[in-house]
Amino acid sequence: MRRSLRAMSPRIVVVGGGSYHWAPRLLCDFANTPSLAGASVVLHDLDAERMRLMEDLGHEIARRRSIPLDVVAEADRAKALAGADFVITCFSVGGFDSMQHDIEIPRRYGIRQPIGDSVGPGGILRALRSVPVLLDIARDVEGIAPDAWFVNVTNPLTALCRSVTRETPVKAVGLCNEWVGATFNLSLALDCGMQDLDPVLAGVNHYPLATELRVGGEDAFAKLQALMDDPERAASETIWMDPPPRAMRWTKVSPGEHWSKLDVIENNRVRFEILRRFGVFPGSGDHHSVEFMPGFVHPGNAYGRDWRVHHYGMEGHRADADADVVHYEAVRDASDVTSRPSGELVAQLLDGIVAGTARTLPVNLPNEGNVTNLPDRSVVEVIGIADGSGVRARDHATVPGIMGEFLRRINVVQEWTVEAALTGDRTLVLEAMMADPMAGQLAYDDIVTMTDEMLDATARWLPQFAN
Repeated sequence: MRRSLRAMSPRIVVVGGGSYHWAPRLLCDFANTPSLAGASVVLHDLDAERMRLMEDLGHEIARRRSIPLDVVAEADRAKALAGADFVITCFSVGGFDSMQHDIEIPRRYGIRQPIGDSVGPGGILRALRSVPVLLDIARDVEGIAPDAWFVNVTNPLTALCRSVTRETPVKAVGLCNEWVGATFNLSLALDCGMQDLDPVLAGVNHYPLATELRVGGEDAFAKLQALMDDPERAASETIWMDPPPRAMRWTKVSPGEHWSKLDVIENNRVRFEILRRFGVFPGSGDHHSVEFMPGFVHPGNAYGRDWRVHHYGMEGHRADADADVVHYEAVRDASDVTSRPSGELVAQLLDGIVAGTARTLPVNLPNEGNVTNLPDRSVVEVIGIADGSGVRARDHATVPGIMGEFLRRINVVQEWTVEAALTGDRTLVLEAMMADPMAGQLAYDDIVTMTDEMLDATARWLPQFAN
């Protein structure tokens, strides 16, 4: 008989548990969540040294808080998964050694990807590397812990979740915190609390589109349109807190001493332009969203310079990884455990299921008519509800016009990419590249040679293409 999660502490397995980014944040979030503070957390990773560091961190967090959080490292995956209630996957196949080819090869062909981990040439290659690894884990879960919830936070998130839901019966859900950031930005512009905003989302990961937004029962889009139509008013109205400088990388444009609502609009120029023109609001930051709408990152506009699009490049990705180590060290060396939420959604989702209290959050789940533009069973990002019965999508919506067409196209690319990852079909990779909004901007001959070059450069992580 399946045990009741409410009757006992859950067993949470973190695959990639040596991650400097994920482990400190998850462990602190678990410690701050009453239903999870006594959980049994199993850290599994290929890097034994980092796995042990995070195990020690977990012990220290439990000691400082005087809570029964039990954290252990386990190198044997089968042993780690035994009895799991939740399996969280957070890993990167090949790390920066593989990712540099995702970024640098397309750049030589004139494609500049602001991030390169979800769509575009970089997103496609990352999926080809990651799908087989994720499926190996999912099949182990199916055999060892078939009742567990499989929670993926690895990018490209939608494509990876699709591979699991397509090939296994495992209960899988994908989580991303981009809408959390959007909610913060919107709360600044609307003078409200983040919890006061109620969106209807329809899309895929890093391209979730709010087709409706209400605040206090009123139409928030109408309020935002009025603000955009009156830039003098927007410049004169200050926001309730200054933006965190490093995290948001904003440029102040309003003339006053304090940050204003005009600064919110101007530092989210793409998102507010889409709202103004097409009546939907992209839920991810401009740097992610433009990879789905590549006209914003084009030689004709200096690759998004005038739209204030931030390009990470390999330097930016490496800097973020260095910052994760600094964050880990700060958590390790602090005198107490921070009570501030990390902004990630894993603990929130698990709490809804374990405590049985409904939690509303963005999730990636198989489509059941929730996004009418896309086929059923394709994975979509929508607002969902996590409670004692599990996780389910809440809304049904249609993405209008060109935004819906961009969504349809990227769904095709993701489906072909998953199929190529499973079969090792190089022609299917080429077709995915040709259909992709960013890669498809190139001349045919360049798409062919770029695709071959990327596959060859990363061949050691792509055994399915060996023949």
